[in-house]
Amino acid sequence: MDIFLLAIGGGIGALLRYFLAKLIKNKSNFYIPINTMIINILGSFFLGLSVAAINDNNLAAFIQTGILGAFTTFSTFLLEAFELLKEDGFVYMLKYLLPTVILGIIAFIIGSNLFV
Repeated sequence: MDIFLLAIGGGIGALLRYFLAKLIKNKSNFYIPINTMIINILGSFFLGLSVAAINDNNLAAFIQTGILGAFTTFSTFLLEAFELLKEDGFVYMLKYLLPTVILGIIAFIIGSNLFV
């Protein structure tokens, strides 16, 4: 995989994440960070889809590692979960963690089976 293509994929994913997160945040009134949750679920879906649909290793690296690696926000997800725990308690943290993880797994499974 050409490092340049990987970097371009990362840039695309980062820009997609930034603009989508802003859009969701501006349109929602949720107490939990719904923008990160939605992005992680979408990223899980598209990762599953790409696993099922892409046979070329270079294209897979470009999309999976580059675009989706930068698009998904797992480190931000963990930080926000920790902040919810510290500031608002265990219940708010679970309201954020559980739907993100469960729906992310479901989205991955759906995506990975679309072309089967």
